[in-house]
Amino acid sequence: MTTTNKARKTKTTTIKLPTHAPASDVEASLLRGAAQAVAFVRGDRGKARVTKVQLTARNTPRVKPAPQLAASRLKQIRSAHGMSQPVFARVLDVSPETLKGWEQGRKRPRGPVRRLLQVMERHPNLVEEMTRDLIDT
Repeated sequence: MTTTNKARKTKTTTIKLPTHAPASDVEASLLRGAAQAVAFVRGDRGKARVTKVQLTARNTPRVKPAPQLAASRLKQIRSAHGMSQPVFARVLDVSPETLKGWEQGRKRPRGPVRRLLQVMERHPNLVEEMTRDLIDT
């Protein structure tokens, strides 16, 4: 059964697990796994078994490269964070001249800065928290 809460626009799915005794070890294992998944989704981490897997080159699919940003998009990111060019350059750990070159389209960000700009665009609250720690008061 699936219900929708229109005020919050969330879906709630009710799963009824069988109450009979499992017919096999495989069924018992599947039922335990389903119960753990439900507990995990509901926030009860005590009943769920969580397995952490270290990401390595062998078990990780190809990671997409960070996007190349147009000069106008770079300016939008800086403006969205309410920073001047010199302050934004300090946050990115580049010279103000380099940042000006990017924003004028004469140069393009390369390497880790491209990924950092992607994070800054997607998670502005994280950036605000990070820059608070960087600024001397």
